[in-house]
Amino acid sequence: MNPLDALINFIASYPRPALMGQEQYDWEPPRVAEGVKDRVSRLKALGNAVDPLQALPVLYGIKVLHEHSQKGGFLE
Repeated sequence: MNPLDALINFIASYPRPALMGQEQYDWEPPRVAEGVKDRVSRLKALGNAVDPLQALPVLYGIKVLHEHSQKGGFLE
């Protein structure tokens, strides 16, 4: 199995949090926390974090380009 195919299978089974307006799942941490030190700064940092699922389109694109180049699809 191609490593990217395995990645696609992993991402398909990756648990996604409930969207805004939907009830949270039992496994999700609460969305509101009070009494947490530096809460606002931590939330801002988390808001700028990269989701691992963002890598899939880039890796998939690399795979497609690689396969295309192996078939002689690019001008050489």
